[in-house]
Amino acid sequence: MPPSEALDLLKEALDLFNDNANFALRRDRKRTSYKLAARIDDLLQRFDGPRHLAIDEARERWSAASSIRIDPNERIVEQSPGGGYWVRAWVFVERPKLDEPGTPLRTRYEAALAVLPSLTREVLLAHRVDDLDYAAIAARFGITIGEVEQCIADALEAVSKALDHD
Repeated sequence: MPPSEALDLLKEALDLFNDNANFALRRDRKRTSYKLAARIDDLLQRFDGPRHLAIDEARERWSAASSIRIDPNERIVEQSPGGGYWVRAWVFVERPKLDEPGTPLRTRYEAALAVLPSLTREVLLAHRVDDLDYAAIAARFGITIGEVEQCIADALEAVSKALDHD
């Protein structure tokens, strides 16, 4: 979720809490919205008022870099014990291309799929390639949703290990 959407969501939640004083929380009726509303309010106050100068400096330094982005609504900095400030930023990491045949990553991916138990592989492919939900996969293979979840977890773990292997 982009930071601007998160801020809008927090503002909407705060408005709800403020419009419904002493709003009881769903899971614990003894707790009320006061403390939660105060925490949201404290967080939102960080985004009001002027930005810290370190944010503008960081934006200027990295404006030409295609691999670093500082959100336009960024307001939070962290002071470093040794002096200076940390500004939150996004770092762009190019996604490895699994769809290019012959690449070492693609070769490891295919090898990992090949050694999976048949049902585990078919369940994973039904989810990832056919875009089926767990209930549809369970119906297709005559297994429980819990078994679907376990197959996908096993497959992801095996593929992850194969792709992370140097």
